[in-house]
Amino acid sequence: MSAALLSFRSNKLLVQLILLFFIIVLFSLMSPYFLSVTNFMNVLNQMVEVGLIAIPMTMIIISGAMDLSVGSVLAFSAVCMGVAFEHGVNIWVSAVLALLVGLLCGAVNGYLIARHRMQAIVVTIGMLVMLRGLVYVVNEGRPISGYPDAFYFMGQHYVAGIPFNAIFLAVMFLLAHFVMKKTPFSTYVYGIGNNEEVVHYSGISVVRTRFILFLLSGLFSALAGVFLVSRLASAEATSGTNIELDVLTATLIGGTHIFGGRGSLAGTFVGLLIIVFLRNGLNLLGVSVLYQAVILGVLLLLAVGNKKI
Repeated sequence: MSAALLSFRSNKLLVQLILLFFIIVLFSLMSPYFLSVTNFMNVLNQMVEVGLIAIPMTMIIISGAMDLSVGSVLAFSAVCMGVAFEHGVNIWVSAVLALLVGLLCGAVNGYLIARHRMQAIVVTIGMLVMLRGLVYVVNEGRPISGYPDAFYFMGQHYVAGIPFNAIFLAVMFLLAHFVMKKTPFSTYVYGIGNNEEVVHYSGISVVRTRFILFLLSGLFSALAGVFLVSRLASAEATSGTNIELDVLTATLIGGTHIFGGRGSLAGTFVGLLIIVFLRNGLNLLGVSVLYQAVILGVLLLLAVGNKKI
C-alpha cells in the first residue's frame, strides 16, 4: 500500500491531471455555463499570454533562476508597438519592433545575470520597476487603439472553430517540448539547474546558455504583448500587471522545482490549464478577484511547499 502511494505521489503529471479533472467536474456541477463550447473557447483565448511566457519561464526555473520582469516587458513592448503604429509605421513592422524591444530587454537581463553573475531576482525586479515606469513615460498612460482589421486575426479570429492564438500556443508548446526532450540544449538547462560547476567544467558555456534563456524570455514576453493587443484591440500601460504571478503559479503547480533541476513543459501546460479553468470557474460563480488571489496564493504555497529542497 505504501509503495503504491509513493508511486502515485511521485507521478506528478498524473496528480495534476486528476486535479484538473476535479476542477472541471466541480465547476460543471456548480455552473450551467462552464461546460459550454463558448466558455471553453473563451478559456482557450484567455490562456495564451500566460502560456507563451510560461514556456521560457519553465526553462529558466529549471536552470535555477527566475524572471520577474515579464509583465513589464510585455507592457513596454506592446506600448512601443502602439506608439510606432501611431507614428505611421506599418502594423506588422511595428509588431517586429515590439519583438526586438523584448529581445533587447531579455539581453540586458541575460547580460547582467549570466556575464556578471548578478542575482536574477534582483536584476529582474529592477527591470520590472524600470520598464513599468518607462511605459508611462512613452505613452503617458493612455491606451493606443485603432489598428487595422488584419492585425486582429492573431487574437480574435478562429480556425476550424478554435481560436488562432490557442493553436499558436499549442504549436509553441510542442516545439519547446521537442527542444527540451530531444536536443542537447535541454541537457545544458537541466545540468545548470542541478550543478552549474559540473556543467562549466564539462566545457559547456553556462554564460551563453543563461543568456539564451533570458533572450527567449524577453522575446516570448513581447510576443505575448503583441497577441494581447490583438485580442483586446488596445495597448495599455497596465497590460501584463501581475501576469508573472500567474506564470509562476502555473509553472510551479506544473511540477517545476523552485530550486531548479527538475520540471517539464508538459507539466507546465497542465498547470496552465488548472489556473485558467480555476479562474474561469470562479468568475462564473461571481467570486471576487480578491478571493481568487487568495485561492491562487494558497495553491502556489502548496506547490512550492510540496517540493523537497
